[in-house]
Amino acid sequence: MAAPSVANGSFVSGLFRVFEAGEKLLIERAELLRLDSREKIAAVAARAGLVAVGAACLFTAWLGLLVAWVVACDDVWTLGGRIATAIGAQLVVGIALIVAARLGGSSTDASDGT
Repeated sequence: MAAPSVANGSFVSGLFRVFEAGEKLLIERAELLRLDSREKIAAVAARAGLVAVGAACLFTAWLGLLVAWVVACDDVWTLGGRIATAIGAQLVVGIALIVAARLGGSSTDASDGT
């Protein structure tokens, strides 16, 4: 009778060690995943910040271009006409970009097969 209890004891103890090792492995993997996620989040935040600064620079450059055009046409049109033309140009460009984005989005959806 002593032999089966020793065998059971060693089996249970071995099983317990396997579960401990599995638990340690899961904890280590979770820690690695957490550290990896932090690095990825930091990289995405840095890229988003650069994109935001770039977009702000492009926007101010575009506004400067519009102001330069309004000032350059001082002798040709009245101030009201120049401002109305600049607003109209902005409106046309904005609508064209929105339409292009919508058409671009629908063509990629169609290519996915959905």
